Amino acid sequence: MNKKIKIHVYTILLISLFPSALQAQAHDEAIALDEVVVASKEGQELRKIPTSVSIFSEAKIENERIGSVRGLSASVPNLFIPDYGSKYTSAIYIRGVGSRLGNSAIGMYVDNVPYLDKTSFDFDFFDISRVEVLRGPQGTLYGRNSMGGLINIYTLSPWDFQGTKVKLSSGNYGQLRAQLSHYAKLSDKFAFSLGGNYAAAGGFYHNTNPAYNPDYSNASGKIFHDVGATQSASLRTNLGWRPSAKLSLNYIGSYEYTDQNGYAYGKYNRQTNLPDTIDYNDFAFYSRNLLHNSLRVEYQAKNFTIASTTGHQFLKDSLLLDQDFSPASMFTLRQDQKLNAITEEITIRSTGSGKFQWIGGVSGFYQNLNTGSLVTFKEDGVASIESNINKLLPPMPPMPPMHLSIDTNRIPVVGEYTTQNHGVAAFVQPTFNNFLIKGLSLSAGLRWDYEQASLEHYTHSVYAASMHIGGILAEKTVKSDTIAGNEKMDFTQLLPKFSIRYEKNGNILYVSASKGYKAGGYNLQMFSDLIETKMRSTRPVALDIQQSTSFKPEYSWNYEAGGRFALWNKKANAGITLFLLDIRDQQIAEFAPNGQGRMIKNAGESQSRGVEFDATIYPLNGFRIGVSYGFTESKFTSYKEQIDSVSFIDYSGKYVPFVPRQTASLTVDYTWHFANSWIDRLSVGGQYSGAGKIYWTEANDASQDFYSLVNGKVSVEKGNIALSVWGKNLLNAKYSTFYFETFGNAFGQLGRPLYFGIDLSLKF
Repeated sequence: MNKKIKIHVYTILLISLFPSALQAQAHDEAIALDEVVVASKEGQELRKIPTSVSIFSEAKIENERIGSVRGLSASVPNLFIPDYGSKYTSAIYIRGVGSRLGNSAIGMYVDNVPYLDKTSFDFDFFDISRVEVLRGPQGTLYGRNSMGGLINIYTLSPWDFQGTKVKLSSGNYGQLRAQLSHYAKLSDKFAFSLGGNYAAAGGFYHNTNPAYNPDYSNASGKIFHDVGATQSASLRTNLGWRPSAKLSLNYIGSYEYTDQNGYAYGKYNRQTNLPDTIDYNDFAFYSRNLLHNSLRVEYQAKNFTIASTTGHQFLKDSLLLDQDFSPASMFTLRQDQKLNAITEEITIRSTGSGKFQWIGGVSGFYQNLNTGSLVTFKEDGVASIESNINKLLPPMPPMPPMHLSIDTNRIPVVGEYTTQNHGVAAFVQPTFNNFLIKGLSLSAGLRWDYEQASLEHYTHSVYAASMHIGGILAEKTVKSDTIAGNEKMDFTQLLPKFSIRYEKNGNILYVSASKGYKAGGYNLQMFSDLIETKMRSTRPVALDIQQSTSFKPEYSWNYEAGGRFALWNKKANAGITLFLLDIRDQQIAEFAPNGQGRMIKNAGESQSRGVEFDATIYPLNGFRIGVSYGFTESKFTSYKEQIDSVSFIDYSGKYVPFVPRQTASLTVDYTWHFANSWIDRLSVGGQYSGAGKIYWTEANDASQDFYSLVNGKVSVEKGNIALSVWGKNLLNAKYSTFYFETFGNAFGQLGRPLYFGIDLSLKF
């Protein structure tokens, strides 16, 4: 570690260990534990809901510099979000439930509107007022693809804050961020806000391949040289209208543009369990346009509240990959997507705190995704196809041997796919309070969910070839292969939930059981693999497209018991949960048989069990300690991978990939207040987080051991101005964040090295 950096780290540690060394005056503060956070859908306090939940306030998000949904992974028990190297996808795992491909197993709502596709999950956080992470199936109230849990994100409202915010940040690796937003309440009936954010960073990694001189540029026309460079710009507006005391309308519109290059994948070294240097020859990038609109109308009657939430999302993105991630010129993938999604939900719930409370509603969604792909087999890839074809040519003595040569150094495979999903649902959840005895509550919910998925597909490839017999040219031909058609399937589910809760003196005990459900779908990347099967064959091939490309839904039952407790005269709170998850028809991502694409298959059954603990303590005024710990043992109980018609590999008893056995975090921060000084406040904070062991494959033959990260931050404030110096991964730990296999090779991505910066913020 650099000597100067060591001095900074030791200084932070000394300050946090010896607070009495600073002559600060104690200042009484309102304990944050008294804050009441109300769940928007249920209409009751989050701490009273019989679900394991973590809550991030605006101050916590700012203090820990959580810049996107990925940043939550460090502080939430049993939550893991691997870094894929771009915003293209965000696989989220909770309690052993997650998905690398296809639909997400964890739901995400932003301002009460669902984000249906995980391509849109990773957006820049700015002016976020609160984040809630609910663990365990939430399908009864939230529906499809929330079988592992739910992340609720709420942006800052002009009804809650008025003023202007300015924030500037700079750091190593070319980090730069600028934010400007204004919030105004013009009257008791109208409020609005408008804000913008720009963020950029140079690459954290470098591609060592001398041929990495891209003949492609990204969507903006700019060519990046360091792998991982990124820039993004976003806008958000919030318009609120309250024509009466009972009626409110709220419109939120946001747009984000992202431009990235990547990916930082190096060949995996099984001696160190870390990826080596990045060494591939073709340029890669990802760019995305993300537009989101929502309108919420809420009416509060005497005994109930009814709300309508309408959402629209538009996404347009492009990516280019060197899909073999090696110095060889095997094949590249260019993919362009255009997504339109419309959601609608109408909920009605009781108000007040009587003996009988209820919530019910109906919802629907429509999603249309157009995907265009171009897989280009380059020189080495063409040679591989040619070799495989010739291996299939049978000897026919006494005739001379036959040999086919492909007369082009590139073979394009063009694909056009339109995926449409639509569905409707109805749900109800009554709760009986003070049932038989005071403080005992019973709740039972049920959701009916219907979804239809359809796929219109077209995949085409053409190349010229020559057939030689005995070394003499016998025939020249043009081989053309096409796969086209329409597929359709639908799913119907009943999603129940049962819970018992007991409350006394602010302490809560609960037990619950709930069913989770993740929809099935289609493997678009399989089509390049299927058409290669036709290309390699010397005779007609019959393909069952529905069977080859589709996968079934995944189901789970979650059983948990837990409690939340207010301690030491409300100077501390703590929560603990025990859970057991039974999963069947589990969707597992793996590479297709020919290695040209990835596919989802239903792997059988698995079971996850574990414990979660979190606590927040305020031992002194201005002193906060946050602790969280999660343990998950997630194993396949039945999973056999078919190798051929007679042999298979049995993974039963193996750990489920991408699931850390342990997650842990410790956050400590102390704030001193000064009177008649050149500063008003000094804050010092540090965070430790750890995760592991993580197995990357079903065979458990590649893994990441438990690793630890240390972050720190020092802030000073004077009036409305705040200056912060921060650092991430201060001990420069080396660890893997992602792993995959292709063409018989294994690759991984390193986590970010030590990086640091300075923030300047102003509020007026």
